[in-house]
Amino acid sequence: MKFANYLLIMIGLLLTNCNSQNQTMTEKEFTKAYLRTTTKKNPKIKYEIEKELVLKSFFKEKEYTHFLDNAFAEYNLEPDSLEEVLNRYINSSLSLYQEAQPINVNRIVPIIKPQEYLDEVKMMTKVNAANEYLIYERYNEELIIVFAEDTDLNIRYFSKDEFLKLNIQKDTLLDFSIKNLTDSLPEIERHGDNITYMITAGGDYEASLILMDNIWTKDNFPVNGDFVIGIPNRDLLLVTGSNETTEINRLKEVLRNSYETGNHQVSPHLFIRKGDRFAKYK
Repeated sequence: MKFANYLLIMIGLLLTNCNSQNQTMTEKEFTKAYLRTTTKKNPKIKYEIEKELVLKSFFKEKEYTHFLDNAFAEYNLEPDSLEEVLNRYINSSLSLYQEAQPINVNRIVPIIKPQEYLDEVKMMTKVNAANEYLIYERYNEELIIVFAEDTDLNIRYFSKDEFLKLNIQKDTLLDFSIKNLTDSLPEIERHGDNITYMITAGGDYEASLILMDNIWTKDNFPVNGDFVIGIPNRDLLLVTGSNETTEINRLKEVLRNSYETGNHQVSPHLFIRKGDRFAKYK
C-alpha cells in the first residue's frame, strides 16, 4: 500500500467518524451495552458502572477495574461491528477470573506500552506497585517493555510470583521473548515508497518490532538519514528518515490523529534510532 493511500484511508476514517457521530453510540450508551452483554454472559460476576467507559467487577472477594476505551475506539472505527467487539473484549477479560494456568515459556513475548500504563495497572488491580502485577522493564523515557504470554484467547500479563516459578533469569528475558516473537510472527511486510514506509506484521505486534535489532538496516528501510518512527498504536509502525523534514512534519499530524482515534494507544510522539534503541525525537 502506498503511503499516500494510507493517508487517504486515515482521512477517510476520520471523516467517517465525524459524519457518523449522531448515528453511533455515545460513551455512556456503549458502557451500558457492554454492561448488559457481560452481565448476561457472566452472571456469577457482579459488575457495576464506575463512570463512562469504566466498569468495576467483583468476584471471589476480589475487585477489578475494566477500562473500555480500546473497545469503544474499535467500535467507533467500525460501528457495525458492535456485537463482535463486545464479545471479543468480554471473552478476553474472562481470564481474570479463571484459575491461573502454567505459563508457556515459548509464548512469552515483549509488548511495547506507554509509561502511563503502569498507573493504569495500579488502578485496575488495586496494587501499590505495578511490578507486583507485571514483569516489565523501561525502554526509554516514554516507553516500557511489558512481558506477556500470547495465548489463544488473549495477551495474558503475568505477575512477579508467576514469573519466579518459571526459573528464567530476568536479564535474559528480553532476548528470550524477542526470539519467541520472531518465531511466531507472520511475514513482516513493508509498504510505501522511499520516503515513508508502513510496516505490517499481523496486527498485534507492530510496535514491538522496534525491539528486533536485525531488521533495522538500510537494506530493509532505505530512508534518508537515521531511522525515525511513529508507533501511535500497537498495530501501526511508520518509518521515515531524519533528513525528510517535510515528511516528518506531516507524520506528526498523522500520528496525532491515529493516537487520538485508534485503540491500544502507544505514543503520539516520533522516535529516532540512536545506537541499538529508539529515543524520543526532539
